Amino acid sequence: MRSILTALCSTLGTLGNLYAVPADFPIVAEDLAVSLFARDPIVRNPCALTFDSQGRPCVGMGPQYRSPDPDTEPDSVWILKDQDKDGLADAGHKFATGFNSIQGLAWKGDWLWIANAPDLTRVRDTDGDDVADEYVRVYTDLGNLEHGLHGLNFGPDGRLYMSKGNSKGLSIIPDRLAPQAFRELWSIEVPPGTPEPQPTIFTAASYQKNYQNPRDDWGVTGGILRCNDDGSNLEIISRGFRNPWDIAFDNRFDWLGTDNDQTMGDKIFTPFFGSHFGWGHPWSYDWKGDDHLPTAPSSGPLFEGSGAGVIHCAIPGYPSNYNNVFFINDWLNREIFIYRSRWDGAWRKPDRLKLEILAHAGGGRSMPLSKGRSFDPVDIEMGPDGAIWITSWGRQYGAHYENNKLANEGRIYRVWPKDYSPSYPSRDTRTVEGLIGDLGSHLPAWRTNAQEELIRRGKSIEPFLRAALRKPDLSVALETWLVWTIGRINPESWFEENTNRKIQSIRVAAFNGRLHPAIRQALADKEPKVRLAAVIALRELRASGSTAALLNLAARESDRIVYYAAWGALMDLLPENQRKTLLGDRRASIRLAALLGLLEEDALSKKEIDPHTKDKDAVIAALSARRLGGKHQFEHRGRPLAATGQVQPPEPLAIPFSNVRASSGHAYRAATLRRGAACYTDRPYLLTHVPPELEGLTFLQTACDDADSESGITVSLNLKYPSTVYLIDDARAESMPRWAQSQWKPTSLVIKGNDPKRLKVYRAELPSGPLTLGASRDGIQARKGNYIIAVQPRILAPDGKVATVESVLPLLEGANLERGQDLFFSLHGANCASCHQVKGRGNNHAPDLSEIGSRASAKVLLESILKPSASIVEGFAAQVISTRSGESYTGVVLEETGKRITMAMLGGKTSTIQRADILSRESLPISAMPPGFGVIMNRQQLADLTAWLIGLKKSSTHRDPDSSFVPQSLLQKINIQLLR
Repeated sequence: MRSILTALCSTLGTLGNLYAVPADFPIVAEDLAVSLFARDPIVRNPCALTFDSQGRPCVGMGPQYRSPDPDTEPDSVWILKDQDKDGLADAGHKFATGFNSIQGLAWKGDWLWIANAPDLTRVRDTDGDDVADEYVRVYTDLGNLEHGLHGLNFGPDGRLYMSKGNSKGLSIIPDRLAPQAFRELWSIEVPPGTPEPQPTIFTAASYQKNYQNPRDDWGVTGGILRCNDDGSNLEIISRGFRNPWDIAFDNRFDWLGTDNDQTMGDKIFTPFFGSHFGWGHPWSYDWKGDDHLPTAPSSGPLFEGSGAGVIHCAIPGYPSNYNNVFFINDWLNREIFIYRSRWDGAWRKPDRLKLEILAHAGGGRSMPLSKGRSFDPVDIEMGPDGAIWITSWGRQYGAHYENNKLANEGRIYRVWPKDYSPSYPSRDTRTVEGLIGDLGSHLPAWRTNAQEELIRRGKSIEPFLRAALRKPDLSVALETWLVWTIGRINPESWFEENTNRKIQSIRVAAFNGRLHPAIRQALADKEPKVRLAAVIALRELRASGSTAALLNLAARESDRIVYYAAWGALMDLLPENQRKTLLGDRRASIRLAALLGLLEEDALSKKEIDPHTKDKDAVIAALSARRLGGKHQFEHRGRPLAATGQVQPPEPLAIPFSNVRASSGHAYRAATLRRGAACYTDRPYLLTHVPPELEGLTFLQTACDDADSESGITVSLNLKYPSTVYLIDDARAESMPRWAQSQWKPTSLVIKGNDPKRLKVYRAELPSGPLTLGASRDGIQARKGNYIIAVQPRILAPDGKVATVESVLPLLEGANLERGQDLFFSLHGANCASCHQVKGRGNNHAPDLSEIGSRASAKVLLESILKPSASIVEGFAAQVISTRSGESYTGVVLEETGKRITMAMLGGKTSTIQRADILSRESLPISAMPPGFGVIMNRQQLADLTAWLIGLKKSSTHRDPDSSFVPQSLLQKINIQLLR
């Protein structure tokens, strides 16, 4: 009877969804069904989602994000209800309120944990009225809401895990002080003897959140942390993050998360104890980290978006293409990735470089606004019914009011495979068998509560747990949770019947502070993940007596992750003086392990590092040189500063001429005028000095074989814009060619090369249109090389008026797309490429615009161009750094280490500032993008640029289908259910 009622309720809910319009649904594959569970006004800007022990959806939402002031109405946790069982939420009640922006929720027992930076709060209902009345502010001063606290998860070890961005607290003693682990991430020091902050207990009426201005930002690094379920024993698990929004673990208790970066693309990562992922590294920054030994590598392709919620899906009955995978929300591109793991030893990687899409909106969004389908995914969870539940943010970036009331949209969706029937399972929380059933559940509240109850019952039920572990049809999730539950009841337990049980037993032993003899033995296991677990356990246990075994491992280890963990463990367990001695070991892998740890601790002087720049092992030599900065292969974001040999240069970003035709048939091509560029297409001769006035111009590389021509036309081309054209000729000639003498005038500029040694520069102001250039030796007696031509176009044509959005929009229809592209890329146009990239071209100092046409309308783009500070993309507010030497730098932060900060300045230049020289650092409420484009460009040019940008879209696979959308998946779902 229960299953019939469940099917009927689900069917009724589906019928209700048939009345929804296409804009109410994301686009999903043909084998998936989708329904709308909740929408505004029931939910507005729903962010965090979790389910309580009754399987009810609990949503954190409110007006706090993105620019609250101390008096802004607080966020709240709402429990949603479907009272008429039609599949749509029709009511909700406020369970707890008074919070900062809620960005993470997790239940354990009666307590709901709430990430609302700068606070971590837990609440519970003590009188049974379904409203929280006891509030505990566990931590405070955790930084602002932008790079805040997220990713709350309770693991099978009973501890709370959390992800934290790199925003720092205010550190005002005694009332505003974060726990020591957070302060360590931010490099915040307090006076000796300062007591650690303690939790503060409130009632619902007396609860006080702490406020932090969103502009108070930027500690050194973010991290993954864990604590006991009362907040005690807080520790850092992993660090090196900028803004890791969410983390989740799979059936084997291995993690996956995403980290937001404003310039390189978001990163997918797998954190583990002791790992560092690059941001704020003590000395060597690398965002992706895959080929960078000082840091841990990424776990997937970087993606230009905004990674948000992450969840692992392992649902019995799901088809294989959707099962045992992670789902990753991308808020900016408005889509959900499917991440399938492929283990390369102990290194988690995706099974493909281009991740598949579970659901999408048919296009992304701009930061200030989304259009089209109401699908802006933030959090994602597997629901108690087995469906995939997704919270969808409103249209605006932050709180939006109409008539003094919050007016943001909001949606909560359910998605599931058509071959699967979502339903709520029958449960028995009284018997051991029922609790074991919950222990293997995918729902966090059910499995954590079941585990705590089993542990409470103690050793008397251990035989039942062991019997369950022996069952042949055991799921991997239940196996993992059984090993942990038994291990928490009986610390002496050990299981090694398969790889997963061996790994979990190693982890359980470390959790219990027990150095089991099998842990050292596991260092020789053939499975890299077992070796990794053993190395981490020894590090957690601070097993200094195991350093010999770890050295033996490091000497032979070939796995990238295991080796990284091994040298990190040796850094913690082996005294510094002994590791310095190992720098002379005959084995390169041991010398390297010692060097990496000592460099991370900054334990070597320059004098001590210098000999290792000559190490016979190339990796050691390169790392040593990098640390000294002499041959430091730093990542320069943008075009090379100088060439040191002959290379095929990249094509200039914008070429101000076209239709180049050489009479001889020899190759002529456009190049960028700079030191190190080849002068000709057919000779290896290089330019060794270019005057600053000419640096960066596009020039025409000619063929030196044409140098001896004495008459006729050598080359013809078309100037796209009125231009200053420079004729650059071999100084051995007694004058410029006869054909040039009427138009070109001499200048004092000289270019130098290795052949010719000197080149004179002549200048002419020419209109757009055809240009013919004569013979190199027309009227010249001397033997000489061929000339080259450099062009400085006058692309900008201001008309003395200030453009507005309304004045530009009507001109889009007649826009010139080629001119728009030139305006974007040219140094002499809007020069957008000095900060922005499109398809890998330009500097990545600002948001990548390769697919901006899929995310923003023409109006939004124009508003961003004309008023860049009206809506500032996260991470691109201008920062001002003042130094002790009296200098001031304004720009955006590209990278940080413990020693220096690299900033992108106006015009695409970068500056590196030593951290020790910083006097102050402040975020400004203005964009790093300069204003004034409405003055330097006329209205038609703005239309040209905007039209070109609008054409930059995602591939056709993400287009919105026909607007006559009918939710066929729902119709088919009804048919399936009614036939049963």
